[in-house]
Amino acid sequence: MKDLLAWAGKNQANKLEDVINDAKNPTFWESIDWSGILKKFAFALIIFIIGYYVLKVINLLIRKIMNRHNINKGLTHFLIKFFSFFYLFVLFTIIAGNLGFKITSLITLIGSLGLAIGLAMQGSLQDLASGILIVTLNNFRVGDYVYVGENDNLLKVYSINLFNSLFRNSSNHIVSFPNSYLTKNKITNLSTLDYVYCSYYFHVPVDVDVELIKTLCKEVLDKEELIIHDQDYLIKISEITDYSLKFLMSGQVKAKDLLACQGNLLEGMRLAFKDHGIKVPHQKFIISNEE
Repeated sequence: MKDLLAWAGKNQANKLEDVINDAKNPTFWESIDWSGILKKFAFALIIFIIGYYVLKVINLLIRKIMNRHNINKGLTHFLIKFFSFFYLFVLFTIIAGNLGFKITSLITLIGSLGLAIGLAMQGSLQDLASGILIVTLNNFRVGDYVYVGENDNLLKVYSINLFNSLFRNSSNHIVSFPNSYLTKNKITNLSTLDYVYCSYYFHVPVDVDVELIKTLCKEVLDKEELIIHDQDYLIKISEITDYSLKFLMSGQVKAKDLLACQGNLLEGMRLAFKDHGIKVPHQKFIISNEE
């Protein structure tokens, strides 16, 4: 067995030495059809340029058709990405064939690499499958306002991609979530309805005039421009504690105005409390030193 391996190694070394010797021979380079090679590369370059611009035109047509029929922007983006990947694969296969590569061998090699990469990236394949589910089930679209999981930060859907989805938060930062995470967790979509309730909770002293508080709440809601005033308000005591009354005031707004409206209601009630001398109660603790 050792003799066989030694012979094989020697044979390969001899072949490599023969190739090097041929390359040193001036007649070897003169025998190469350089014009034919340059023509093939030039033709391949022309095919690539034409194919690239054809792809851009097709993607533009797909986007226009999808927008005309008011199709989900996330689905449109997803389809364009998927089609572009498939188109470029076919284009490079054609170019490789024109350069003299054996297409069957190339496809076999790519298939083997794809299998190996797929096994190594099982998590990413889950994200891809989840991305298909997201654009198919249409639970949320680009531009929707959502809560992801138990997170209380309102997010705006920025884009839905093959493996992940991007969201814009209230700080104008882009937040990325794997698609598999989005399909496994609760998504609260505020954009499925025309309006949502903008609610604000606050505490007042137990002995405060309840009717005065309700009047102040209504005045603040009436002054708030983001509130839909032809919809009913919700003003009530939501909880009674040992040291305070907890009030809820709420009005309906568009989903995109929710965060701004919450801040405005907070500021409005603070000014109303200041004007009427109402102080926010604090829980008191009595510490006894009795033995």
